[in-house]
Amino acid sequence: MSKSHAARPAGSDKNDKKKPRTGVFDFFGQVRAEGEKVTWPSRKETLITTAMVFVMVVVASIFFLVADFVLQKAVGLILGIGG
Repeated sequence: MSKSHAARPAGSDKNDKKKPRTGVFDFFGQVRAEGEKVTWPSRKETLITTAMVFVMVVVASIFFLVADFVLQKAVGLILGIGG
């Protein structure tokens, strides 16, 4: 195995070029440019999605309430502590 294949720590070569630092104003300009590329949902889409989340929370809550009740009664009957 030659020396060129030996593992070297990152940044150990003197010829490595570093990226120039970005100024604060340049950074925020780039952030703004990226934000303009985003496809934002409409108000209607946001309201519909929010409503769907609330509906799914209610459905999941009812499911777990019923499942808990059934398991509680089943375990009570098996152990003989249910009335």
